[in-house]
Amino acid sequence: MIRRAVSFIFLILFFTSCDFFSSTATTSNNNLQLTGTVIDFTKVDVYPIFSDCENFSEEGNQKECFEQTLTQKLSELFNENDLKVKKVVNDSTAIDLLIDNTGKASVVKINSPESILTNFPELDSVIRKSVTLLPTMKPAVKRGIFVKSQYRLVVLVKTI
Repeated sequence: MIRRAVSFIFLILFFTSCDFFSSTATTSNNNLQLTGTVIDFTKVDVYPIFSDCENFSEEGNQKECFEQTLTQKLSELFNENDLKVKKVVNDSTAIDLLIDNTGKASVVKINSPESILTNFPELDSVIRKSVTLLPTMKPAVKRGIFVKSQYRLVVLVKTI
């Protein structure tokens, strides 16, 4: 009789313990729930925002304002420099920008063709200096957390 009671209790514990191994179980420490969702870390929920763009409520408008403000501010900073040219140039250079989780922009890489490198040897330093002078912005947000984000900006270099 005792043997049957112990076996019965063992079977009940065995079948109820299977719920503890479920993939959607929550932890008691921080209420983290495991689900089968996939997070795309290449996209952000909210783009970085300059103070001028905070009034835009829709994501598309914020992104457009961010891009226009970034282009405008960099253009103003480029125009402050007096660049000398050796020959006529009509080409483009790509700038990879990183905006860290504090909102500060920095240059990751500058891809310039040979025609720009030979005719504007100081262009890289002007670009790096101009990016460091950009005002601090609100960083990108992914799932409620400030994250760093990287963008590519193409600059057309035309001499007159």
